[in-house]
Amino acid sequence: MKHYLVPALTLAAALSLTACSTGPTQATQSERPAAAAERIGTLNVSLLRVSESDFPAYDTPEALAADRPIVLAGVIDGWQQGPATQTYAGGPLDYRVILRIRITQPLKGVKSTSSLAPGIAYIALDQGAVIRDDSLPAGQWKPDKTIADFEKAMPSGTRILAYPRELPKEALSGPVKLSGDRLPRGARLMTVPPQGLVLEDPGLAAQRATGQTSLVGGREPLGVGGAGWLEPKSMDELIARLQQHGIAE
Repeated sequence: MKHYLVPALTLAAALSLTACSTGPTQATQSERPAAAAERIGTLNVSLLRVSESDFPAYDTPEALAADRPIVLAGVIDGWQQGPATQTYAGGPLDYRVILRIRITQPLKGVKSTSSLAPGIAYIALDQGAVIRDDSLPAGQWKPDKTIADFEKAMPSGTRILAYPRELPKEALSGPVKLSGDRLPRGARLMTVPPQGLVLEDPGLAAQRATGQTSLVGGREPLGVGGAGWLEPKSMDELIARLQQHGIAE
């Protein structure tokens, strides 16, 4: 019996390429210098960075906010199992994990989005590679990272800001084979672009390093869009910056 990791075909890369429209405030990732080195705190965001793609990177948090239908801030409410879709006939499943965000500060589009009325956003994210087990059919191979792994890496209560949009029902990359944990009535899965998750690392916040931000990017390093993303030093400063640019409800 062999066990090794097999990358699944992901929906995330395709959605990230369409989520950001091009404009004068953007440049592709390949046209930019490398993002500033990230500081290491207590969060492990590597679980969110399971695929790479070229995309139009926004120069500032407010530039991305202006181009997104929803912007919200809150805390991680927990993680749960998302749907798994078929990659190809006889192949492994493409698993998704769902990040629950309890909204504490609606900034844009939240009040007009009925699926967010209960105050929880359900963000679908790639769960990563599956473990190949030749003793089982490929459709029964399980993800390497469990829901408990995500909770340990980015625990409930962590402050977070997201730029989501509702995931079109037809956008799933293949037939749904496992439905995952049921969502409440009226709730919808959502997706975020590559720069669409920003977390406040409690370890970095506790260090209070002069001139250093306690924020980290989720799916991509925070500085991939440029120095403007590194200017806010805390989640409160990031929220205030967006509000100063008219991103407020």
